[in-house]
Amino acid sequence: MGKRSSGFWLLVVTEGVMTAGYAISFPFLAIYLSTHRGVPMAWVGAFLAVSMLVASAAQFIGGEVSDAIGRRKVMVFSLALRSVLVAVIAWIVYSGTGLWAILVVHPLGMFIGSFFHPAARSWVADFVGPSRRLKAYGFLRMGNNAGWALGPALGGLLAEGSYALLFVVTAGVYAVCTVIVALSIKDVPGAASGKFSTPRLSDGVAILRNRQFLRFCVFSFTMCAVMSQLVVSSSLYSKEYLGLSETDIGLLFSINGLMVVALQYFVTRVLQRHCLTTGLAAGALFYAAGYLALGFAPAFWAAGMAMVVVTLGEMAVSPGLQALGANMAPRGEKGRYLGVQGVFQQVGSAAGIFVGSNAIGLISPMFQQGPWFMVALVAIVSSLGFLSLGRRLTPEQDGLRNPEAPASPVESPEIVSG
Repeated sequence: MGKRSSGFWLLVVTEGVMTAGYAISFPFLAIYLSTHRGVPMAWVGAFLAVSMLVASAAQFIGGEVSDAIGRRKVMVFSLALRSVLVAVIAWIVYSGTGLWAILVVHPLGMFIGSFFHPAARSWVADFVGPSRRLKAYGFLRMGNNAGWALGPALGGLLAEGSYALLFVVTAGVYAVCTVIVALSIKDVPGAASGKFSTPRLSDGVAILRNRQFLRFCVFSFTMCAVMSQLVVSSSLYSKEYLGLSETDIGLLFSINGLMVVALQYFVTRVLQRHCLTTGLAAGALFYAAGYLALGFAPAFWAAGMAMVVVTLGEMAVSPGLQALGANMAPRGEKGRYLGVQGVFQQVGSAAGIFVGSNAIGLISPMFQQGPWFMVALVAIVSSLGFLSLGRRLTPEQDGLRNPEAPASPVESPEIVSG
C-alpha cells in the first residue's frame, strides 16, 4: 500500500483515538458544571454555545491557512496546543480554581482544536474524487465513532471518582495523536499555494455569492443545530428527567459509537446508489423521530432504542455533509470552502446547544417533551431544504458516480501510491 493510502488509514485511526480522548471528558463537562459547580443549566448552555461560536472562527481561518501552508502543519499545530490546554483544564478541575479559569481556557481550546477539522477534510478531498468522497468520509466517521464507542463509557466510569482524571487522559490522547499525524501524514505535492494572506471576512462573503453553496450552508446550519442535541441536551435531559446516571449516559453514547463502527460501511454502500441530498433528507427525518422518542423514553432501554434511531440519521447525515461540501468546492479552494461550511456548522451547533439546553431548563418543567418537538421541526425543515437543493445541483456535485473522477486511496491504493 502506498504512502498516501497508508496516510489515509492512519488519519482514520487518529480521528478514532482523538475522538475517544475527547469523549472521555467533554460530554461530562456540562454535568460537572451543573452538578459539581452549581452552574444553572441555562448558563451552562450559554457558555458551551459561546465556546462553539469562538471555535467557528477557527474553521474559516484553518481552511485558509491549510490552503496556504499545507494540511499537515495545521493539523499538528492544532493537536499539540489542544493537548496543552486540556491539561490546563485538568489542573483547574483538580485544584478547584475559580470558574473564570474554565470560562477562559475551554473556549480557547475549542478554538485551537477546530483548526484540525477543515485541514483534515481538505486533505481527504485532495486525494479522493467526488463520487468516492461519501465512502472516504464514511470511513473517517467509522474511526470517529470507534472512539466515541469507547470514550463515553470509560469517561462515565472515571467520572464517578475524579473529573480531573478525565481531562488528564484526554490531554495524553491528544499528545499521542500529535505524534501520529506528524510522522504519518504527507500533503499532496503542490497542494499548498505558499501564498498566505490574513483571512478576511470579505473572502468568506464572496464565496456565499454562490447561491447554491449558500443554500447548502444554511441547511448545514439547521442540520447541525439538530445534531448538536446529541451530547449536551440529551445528557442534561437524561440526567434531569430520565433519572439516568453518568454511567448510563456514557452507555447511551457508546451505543451510538458502536452502531456507527458496525454499520457505517453498509449504510454508505446503500447511500452511494442515491444522491447525497436524498441521503441527507432521509437522515434528517431519522433524527426527528429519534429525538422525539428520547423525549418520551420511560426507562434506559427506551432511551437506548431512541439512540439507535438517532444514530441511523447520523450515519446518513455526517459523511454526507462533508462529501457534499467538498464536491461543491472548486479545485484549489477546498480549504476555504470547507472552512466556510465549517463556520455555518459550528454556529449551528452553538445555536442548537444554547437553545436546546435553555429549552430543557425553561420549557421542560411545564411541557417535558416540548424541546424535542422543537428539534424535530427543525430536522424536518432541514430535510425539505436538502431535497430542494438536490434539484439545483449537477449529478457530480450530488455524488453520482463520475467514471473520469480520480481514484480514491480508499478504493484503489495501488493507483495513488508513489
